[in-house]
Amino acid sequence: MKIFAVTAALVALVSAETYSAPVTNDVGLVYSNLMCGSTTCPTTNLSGQSQYTAFLGNRDYRRILMSFDLPADATDTSRIASCTLMLPQPITSGTNPSSYTLRVSPVTSQYDAKTVAPVTAPKTGDTIATATNMDNVAPAMMDITDACKSAINGQVGIVLDSSGGPVTFPSSNGGSTAKIMVTTY
Repeated sequence: MKIFAVTAALVALVSAETYSAPVTNDVGLVYSNLMCGSTTCPTTNLSGQSQYTAFLGNRDYRRILMSFDLPADATDTSRIASCTLMLPQPITSGTNPSSYTLRVSPVTSQYDAKTVAPVTAPKTGDTIATATNMDNVAPAMMDITDACKSAINGQVGIVLDSSGGPVTFPSSNGGSTAKIMVTTY
């Protein structure tokens, strides 16, 4: 029985394939906790800009929504062994010292980057990955396997939040190199 288990593990290891998928859809959203009369003040969709900022401030905060299309050979989510988010070096981060903690959460539905608003943005799940960084260094690779296994119609959606300081990344319009690496078995 042990020989079969070892053989099966080796076959899975040998047949594992890794695929890369670039960010296909992203948008920056600005939320406000200020009151304008009896309602919250207007919020903003920053679609089409060359960079987006994530920051959980006290009064206003910013989020980055990103989505990736699973590679054609990795759309059977039951075969996903791992999925890693790789973000580029930030354009700016934090204040002095320039540190931040980046949090990644999955989104529960698809969105249109041009029309999504903070009030209509997809709900987010629990935080699935975090990375603490200093001095504008690219964040560590983050394991987002759960988000990839929960892809909706072959699309992986995530939200980036930052605490400790704001962090700004290039958008897909600004030449972002953000991607996911999907390993299947």
